[in-house]
Amino acid sequence: MGPLRSAVVATCRALAPRVSLPTADAVEAVAARMLATPSLVVAGPVSSGKSTLVNALVGRRVAPTGAGECTGLTAHYVRGPADRLDVVLVDGTRRPLPLAAGGRVPAAVGDRLGVRVEDVDHLVVTLTSAALDGLTVVDTPGTGSARRPDGTAGGARADAALVVLPATAHAGDLDVLPGPAAHGPAGVVAVLGRADTVSDDDGRELAVELGRRLGDRVGPVTPVIGLLAETAVTGALRAEDVGALRVLAGADPAVLEVALLDAELFTTAELPLPVEARVRLLELLDLRGLALGLALLRADAAAGVGELCEVLLAASGLATLVGRLRDEVRARTDLHAAAAGVRELVALGESLVRAEAQEGPDAATRGEGVRVADAAAVLARRDAFTERALLAARARLWAGSLGLPAELLDEVDRLAAPAPPDVRIGRAGASAVELAGHAARRAAWWRAYGSWGSPRRIADLAHVVHRTYAGLWRELTT
Repeated sequence: MGPLRSAVVATCRALAPRVSLPTADAVEAVAARMLATPSLVVAGPVSSGKSTLVNALVGRRVAPTGAGECTGLTAHYVRGPADRLDVVLVDGTRRPLPLAAGGRVPAAVGDRLGVRVEDVDHLVVTLTSAALDGLTVVDTPGTGSARRPDGTAGGARADAALVVLPATAHAGDLDVLPGPAAHGPAGVVAVLGRADTVSDDDGRELAVELGRRLGDRVGPVTPVIGLLAETAVTGALRAEDVGALRVLAGADPAVLEVALLDAELFTTAELPLPVEARVRLLELLDLRGLALGLALLRADAAAGVGELCEVLLAASGLATLVGRLRDEVRARTDLHAAAAGVRELVALGESLVRAEAQEGPDAATRGEGVRVADAAAVLARRDAFTERALLAARARLWAGSLGLPAELLDEVDRLAAPAPPDVRIGRAGASAVELAGHAARRAAWWRAYGSWGSPRRIADLAHVVHRTYAGLWRELTT
């Protein structure tokens, strides 16, 4: 646990004896979440490819996937000593349930346990996968889910968000996203799901356009082909699948070219491969992966499962996504988790103030709301939380949703990097006196830059950069 989460815990522990028992319980719950493994909520519309991407991230084909709405319940994927599934009911009871064939989460969990689906709060899926070290992945029902219409169950208290966007995403779609995705682009990694289905360039241009349109809320957008990523990293591809591709590679080129235009054509065309084998290849590779596999085998007839997985992984965009999660989420878990805790304290204080106003001046809990809100405000004023505002500004810059000269963009990018002060300031190896002087000059410059009739967005950015340089100056001079 880092210094920011420690500060939130200390504040909660100091508050608890000064408030009523129900409020103390709520405050202690915030502290307990600071001690838990940080969580990443995966959110997005129904059928956007969330669960396929979850499987790729955890390295297992465990989340239910397929056409239509598959994720009807929130599932928490955690690291543990053995693979298992626990069903957590609304009353807090945990009920074990065997995983289905192939280690997947079974369908109809409520029916298997003899309970109504409304009585199930969430699932806890424990896996031995090293990909879950230090991070809990929360897969949620899609926004617009028939079972969970608000689409937010289980994700409201997450520390960071992976937002899976469809090609048709617009600003209104973001209003119903859970947890951290509702609080700006810091701690949010956005991807264009099913990128192979939107354009010939695997969604690269569309992802850039989505970033420009939605970047204020989610930052830059990375195109990802979740199915190829899942197949490449979960061990689903077998030697016989590569053999089936070799048979296809020897088919009539004219017939094969037409068959690869559409999934239905592929399963009905006159090809030297049983329909069942074709259906399996589509489930593993879809049309984009089929084309990649055939191209590989034509170039290298001896290529096997490993070589094909490398090609699929390179085309999937998963490496870029994992890199973003490492740099933007994992490297800053202390900041994101503490920020989530402060938000919870702010919300608690506001709800208490409203309740006290309704109950009148003689309320037994009089003044509790103000005490909680004041404590949250003290935490929020810590210099370290300026970094979150800077990360949000940098995400907007990366997305292209703010106009800024290239040299200033580079400066903001460097300033937001997790590096020593001399590197962040751009004077590697300089003395503390020189660094402090440069930080003071840049702080003054950015303060002036934000007051020269700049648009509101630029002024807000300049204010954040000014505060960051001022904080570095204080750090270097004390």
